[in-house]
Amino acid sequence: AHATKGDSDNEAKRELRILFKDLSEDDTPMVRRSAAKHLGKFVEAVAGLTETADNLVKSGEAQPAILDDNKRLVTYELVPIFQALSSDEQDSVRLLAVSCAGSVGCGLAREPGVTAEVVLPVVRGGCADLSWRVRHNLAKVFSTVTGSLGFVGPTHTARQTEVFQFFAGLLQDNEAEVRAAAVENIARMAQLGGCDLFQRHIAPLLPALADDLVMEVRSKLAQTLMDCCDPAICNTLTDEIVLEDFKPLLENFLNDEFAEVQLHILTKLSRVSHLLGQMDVVVSSILQMAKAQNWRVREAVGRLLPFLAEARGVAFFQDHLLDPWLKIMSDQVADVRSACVDGMPKLLNVSGSQWIQAELLPHYSQMYEESSSYLSRITVLRCFGALAVKHGEIENEVSTELMKQIVAVMLEGLKDRVANVRMIAARGLGLVTISGQCDDATMSTQVVPALSECVTTEADQDCKYQCQLALESKA
Repeated sequence: AHATKGDSDNEAKRELRILFKDLSEDDTPMVRRSAAKHLGKFVEAVAGLTETADNLVKSGEAQPAILDDNKRLVTYELVPIFQALSSDEQDSVRLLAVSCAGSVGCGLAREPGVTAEVVLPVVRGGCADLSWRVRHNLAKVFSTVTGSLGFVGPTHTARQTEVFQFFAGLLQDNEAEVRAAAVENIARMAQLGGCDLFQRHIAPLLPALADDLVMEVRSKLAQTLMDCCDPAICNTLTDEIVLEDFKPLLENFLNDEFAEVQLHILTKLSRVSHLLGQMDVVVSSILQMAKAQNWRVREAVGRLLPFLAEARGVAFFQDHLLDPWLKIMSDQVADVRSACVDGMPKLLNVSGSQWIQAELLPHYSQMYEESSSYLSRITVLRCFGALAVKHGEIENEVSTELMKQIVAVMLEGLKDRVANVRMIAARGLGLVTISGQCDDATMSTQVVPALSECVTTEADQDCKYQCQLALESKA
């Protein structure tokens, strides 16, 4: 009975493959187009892959074994379909077929001898296709296709070089859409090819792409350059390459006329924070952008300043960054002010409790006392409270004197005339309580009595609730 069921399953699968082949050869272009669209998934299913080709290549793990029978089916039944569709007279069919090249490569177990005969000619033809839409679709998946070819190691250097030459051609394509799609693959191509191929074939093209007249190309390049500095995506490029090839581009991007380009750099510049000490022009640009009209740019600068303090030292922060930091704290946009709140734990780890207490908190206290806006007072209280919160897995080292100052400000906030400020102060005392870094004497003589009194006398229900939560966290 089991053998019969297995035979019927195999017969059904064989019939499906025959039907798919018939559809791929249909006289109607729309039918062939639909076959080309689903060819990649069909190949992966026949090969028995549990992951998509894109996920397999992205993971960087070894190709899972493919049964010989499955590999034979892909080679003799599906590869001819792939080759026919990728050379179809209709570009709307070809563009979908070439997108499946990565799936075919993985379906062939990424065996370089086979992929060089089957997939590489399609890649070669797709890169030189007269239809820009075909080149565009191939450019979008180029790193996946490259990874699926299996050209790894010194024995395949010539073929890998050829693939990188194709990629360089797409980066210089006449159509901006093709260039933009290719640019998105730079980080993963650098990971696949390593420093040598990157410097020979990609790095020389970066200055021209950074000056591209089309904003989308520059925006994608800014994004992918920062991805090249993310170890989770690309860990093959050295600091020397970043300083030599990327630094001039970063300087240009930070002065780009479009905020979108600037933001791609600013929001991820912390990935190269250890190199900011050698990037004077970049640091200067960041300081100028603290006054940018776009609030997202100001927010990104605010989040970056603690990393600058780490790279350049606390003295540099005090001389050059303290004024921009305080202005960002007083910004009209809440998200910009929150950037300073979120940066306090990092700043504490970089500078230490003594510097925070001596150089920064006096400015905060002055801002709290002199401000006519309750929003500024809330921001100050949130900054104080953030010092007691864990920064990732590392608990902040708050000195006894600094903790007493934090508690004093929070207690003052509990008496504020505005309910919102009192609520934030109560929440801050809750954070202090949870941190466990406040000494028992201060807790029993100041914090607990103040919270208990608020629970009894507070008219605002939200404030009363936050005070109750703070007391419960002590218990």
